[in-house]
Amino acid sequence: MTKQNQNFYTEENIKEIFLNSIFEKAMDETLNSDVNINHLENLFTNETYYSAMKIVPLLERKVLYLSYIEKLRLNEICKRLKLQKNEVIKLRAKGIMHFKSNLATLYKAENLQKGARNNEKKI
Repeated sequence: MTKQNQNFYTEENIKEIFLNSIFEKAMDETLNSDVNINHLENLFTNETYYSAMKIVPLLERKVLYLSYIEKLRLNEICKRLKLQKNEVIKLRAKGIMHFKSNLATLYKAENLQKGARNNEKKI
């Protein structure tokens, strides 16, 4: 992933990240044992993605899990979480926004750490 693309995630990019991670986990046959509605972050083998999802609020993670992992329809998510449609829509959007924001922050921190290490090596 290039530096330019790190800060410009679309909803489609996020879906692709989920789908790629699901495929990797399914290949390991650990998906069912590690990932549940409360621990969506366990889906990711990429440490940065894991960290970014881990700090998304729990209810938002639940909505993302039901939307993208269980692929439930909006009405089914509403029934399961006992929420109104507009609440679920807002939570999904906020979850994606938080995940994207967390990724951007983590990538910046990683780049700063790499820069500090490179400066130490030069000295």
